[in-house]
Amino acid sequence: MKLEILNHWWKERRVRKEFIPEIKRNLFYELIPYLNKKQIISLVGLRRVGKTTMLYQLIQYLIEKGVDPFHILYFSFDEEKEDLDEILGYYEKEILKKNLAKERVFLFLDEIQKLEKWQDKLKFLYDTHPKMKIIISGSASIDLIFHGKETLAGRIFYFYLDLLSFDEFLKFKNVSIEKIKKRPELWREEIETLVREYLEKPFPEIVNASGIFVKKYLKEGIVDRVIIKDIKELFEIRGFEVLEKLIKLIFLNPGLIMNLEQFSKELGISRQALSNYLYYLETTYLIRSAGNFRGSIRASSRKLRKYYPVHPCFSLAFNCEDKGKFIENLVLFLTKAKYYWREKEKEVDFVLENITPVEVKFKKEIKRQDFKYLEYFMKKFKCKKALMISKNTETKKGKIKIIPLWKFILK
Repeated sequence: MKLEILNHWWKERRVRKEFIPEIKRNLFYELIPYLNKKQIISLVGLRRVGKTTMLYQLIQYLIEKGVDPFHILYFSFDEEKEDLDEILGYYEKEILKKNLAKERVFLFLDEIQKLEKWQDKLKFLYDTHPKMKIIISGSASIDLIFHGKETLAGRIFYFYLDLLSFDEFLKFKNVSIEKIKKRPELWREEIETLVREYLEKPFPEIVNASGIFVKKYLKEGIVDRVIIKDIKELFEIRGFEVLEKLIKLIFLNPGLIMNLEQFSKELGISRQALSNYLYYLETTYLIRSAGNFRGSIRASSRKLRKYYPVHPCFSLAFNCEDKGKFIENLVLFLTKAKYYWREKEKEVDFVLENITPVEVKFKKEIKRQDFKYLEYFMKKFKCKKALMISKNTETKKGKIKIIPLWKFILK
């Protein structure tokens, strides 16, 4: 067992500096108040967004606040397949040397979804060790949310760590967001340059990396890893050829409206298999989908969903050349829209949950015809406002606010 190696703070009385960069993600500060709550903290998100780093930062925070390093246990199930009971038994006997059920101990479990029957084991620990604080992480929502909610109802808080926000990206670039926001027009050229960088590099480890390395990192370090390791282990898939074709199809065509009947025939698989593959990719955070809005936020068509990479960086890594589409993808990432709208030939890019339609027109000049579907939607659903994301134009047309991307991303 490698507990002494994984928990080097037992000997060194602190987390090594190379494990805890000074810059902290915004979510770190949101988690701090929950360290004193009884409920389990669950941290989920795509690979390489910084979940493990955040766990180490939380451990260092606890040590600085006076928690005995021997009362902090970390284990990762990403590579090791140890049994949790054996881990805790060894820790209690050889390290803590006290009754685990009676001590205030912080238990950090990384990539928890790879532990068999993890929900039942955590429920037992939660109920029998009242002083224990449990913090878990995982790279898939399938086990951590859907199964966990049923077993751990009332015992767990869920937090999603997304790719870097633009504010966080600037922080990692050592750029003062406060200075820029005070006089954004003064910094327009710099912002536009930074936005182009952000389109390619929204992960902490590659913020300052070169283009060739970035593409290799995204393809091999994230996409291949999710397919070959996470999806294989979670869903027991053996052949990856169709999955790889599907990923490439979506990454090269962000905003693809998926007709399951049509695309299942093209890919040579059943409709159900295609539906399953899309589900696997969404629950491991590689893609996002939007449903066709049908009049309320509770009603959207299950058919003809739109699929996007979770962030346009993946389209760029796979050499997508449709600039308008990956700007549209960026707006989806920024707004977290769950819907688009389509009625015959009419379409609006996104519909937010307050029924605000959003249209992306990333071009030099906005023309009269660019408003027609937006205005039709507003009239049909009696909208009070609408938003259009442009390249350069900033104005207002009735209830429609037009704002350039470089300024919208600051908000």
